[in-house]
Amino acid sequence: MSTYTWQQVAQNQKNGWLVIDGIVYDPTLYLNQHPGGPAVLQNRFGKDATRDFNETGHTSGARQILEKYKIGIVDKGSTQESWQVGGGTTANAQLFAFLIVAIVIVFILLNVFAK
Repeated sequence: MSTYTWQQVAQNQKNGWLVIDGIVYDPTLYLNQHPGGPAVLQNRFGKDATRDFNETGHTSGARQILEKYKIGIVDKGSTQESWQVGGGTTANAQLFAFLIVAIVIVFILLNVFAK
């Protein structure tokens, strides 16, 4: 299996390379089949997508699909650029939590005023 530096991953951002758990993948052939849509993957090209992948709760089936797109591993001695560090889904999680709270409040208000 080939070994790539973070610089090489960055150079192949336009080619769709991303990293999950130290493994380099090229999921471009899967873009249109991805349940979250192609933009979810495209926004992580050239980056470490480990945190995002794990926080989303992918199934073992998703991990099996991912195996098809493995192209190598990251050289553990190479250094990431700051923009390549996994960002996680903090903003999405906060938005989701806000929406849940808003829905609960609306539900309570509807029940109070419906009586």
